[in-house]
Amino acid sequence: MFLRSAGILFKIISFVLVSYSVYAQDFRKEVIRQSLAVASFSSDLEFSPKWSLNVEVQERIYTDPVRQSQMFCKSQLGFEPFKNFSLRNGIAYYLNSPGDPEFSSSLKVPEIRLNHDLGYSHNLGSIHLNHRYRMEERFIHKKQDDSLIDGYRFVERISYMLALECKLINSKNHDHEIYLKLSDGIYVNTHKGILFNSFDQNRFYAGLNYQLVKNLTVELGYINLYQQRISGVEYLNRNIASLGINHSLKLYH
Repeated sequence: MFLRSAGILFKIISFVLVSYSVYAQDFRKEVIRQSLAVASFSSDLEFSPKWSLNVEVQERIYTDPVRQSQMFCKSQLGFEPFKNFSLRNGIAYYLNSPGDPEFSSSLKVPEIRLNHDLGYSHNLGSIHLNHRYRMEERFIHKKQDDSLIDGYRFVERISYMLALECKLINSKNHDHEIYLKLSDGIYVNTHKGILFNSFDQNRFYAGLNYQLVKNLTVELGYINLYQQRISGVEYLNRNIASLGINHSLKLYH
C-alpha cells in the first residue's frame, strides 16, 4: 500500500513540474546560446548495504572564449531504508563566474548548497529507471557591481529527474561493460516549499558509460541546459560536452 501511494504521489508531482516547465518555456522572450565543456571526478564509498558516501569535484568552462564558468565540490551521505528507496543529504561549495563568457569580470561568487534527495528505482524489462526528487537550499554570496558584499541571498529550489540506464554490452565477469544513460530534470524555485512563478531550468543528459577497469568507469556525455536568467526575460540554451570519471569502493564484505 505504501509503495502504491508513493508511486501515485510521485506521478502527480512529476506531472505538475513538467507542466509548469512547458508553460514557462512557451513564454520565453530571448534565448542566448552558449557552448561549454565539463570534467568531473566522483567517488562512491559503500560502508554497508544501507549506508554510502559520494564525493564529487567538477569543473565547467566556456569554450568560446575559453574561460571558467563554474567549479564545485560536494559530498552526499546516502541511506537505503529498504530496497529501491534511498534518502540522501549533502552539502556543496560552488564558485560561480559571470553567466556571460564575454564579460570581462573575473569575479567568483561563492555559494553554499544543501540538498535533500528522495530516490526510487525499478526495472522495466532490461531498462533500469530511477526517479529523484530533490530540495535544495542555496546560500549565494551577495554582490554589488563587480565586488562581493556582506551577506547571502537565499534561494530554495525543488527538482524532479527521471533517469534511464540500459546495458548495451554485457560480459560474463562484468568487466568492460557499456551502458547507455539518459535523463531529464525539471527545476523550479519555491518559497517555503510552495511553487511560485519562477521556472529555473530544464536539464537533459545523454551519455555512454564504459567500465575501464574494476571499480573505475569513464563516461562521455552531452547536456542540454535550458535556464531562465535572473532578469526573467532572458533564457540560456547551453550545449555542454561532458567527461566524467567515477571510482567506486565497497568497504564491507
